[in-house]
Amino acid sequence: MVNGRTEFEQVLTRLETLLDEIWDQRTSDAVISATAPLVSLGVDSLTLALLLEKAGREFEIDWTTGTPPGEAISLRLLADLAVRRNAGGAIAAEA
Repeated sequence: MVNGRTEFEQVLTRLETLLDEIWDQRTSDAVISATAPLVSLGVDSLTLALLLEKAGREFEIDWTTGTPPGEAISLRLLADLAVRRNAGGAIAAEA
């Protein structure tokens, strides 16, 4: 059951929350665009590495085997990657 929101929307919302938790240098007027490259939003390399590490743990993405981190240049692409892996059975569904 999806509760009115698609799995993609749920994953995207979770990724936005993760980014908010670790992005110490975010300016108050910075708007998170799901489609914009994270570096163009002002996300530095350390924050990006932390986001990829947290997303990897939460969505069971192994960045060292077969999934290059370059595929996750925006929150939308990262969410799409997590959902595709889930659809393929690579990650367990959580309620």
